Amino acid sequence: MLAAIGGISLKRWYHGPELFWRARQALLQARGDPLCLQADVFLHQGLYFSLSVWHDAEAMLTFAHSGPHRRVVQAVSRLAEVNEFHHFPCIAVPSREQALQVWTQRIEAAE
Repeated sequence: MLAAIGGISLKRWYHGPELFWRARQALLQARGDPLCLQADVFLHQGLYFSLSVWHDAEAMLTFAHSGPHRRVVQAVSRLAEVNEFHHFPCIAVPSREQALQVWTQRIEAAE
């Protein structure tokens, strides 16, 4: 399995409705994919996070480059201030806390 976690913040408050609408479409796309084992969005310390877990890398890449997810990725650079996404292998679906710990460690290592 492969997990993906990403965190973003809005550039301007008024970008919220567009970003949330696009993100919801991508979330529904992920949840409808039989190779997606988990898909969630949540707020943590002022950042909006997405967490998804995929059967394998091919399933995740197919999703990432198609449909609503592709469109939200194209729009996010215009709407978001922070855009850090990390992928990591897992043997079980990680909790939000576990995924956030991986995300934080990777951010700190990059700095």
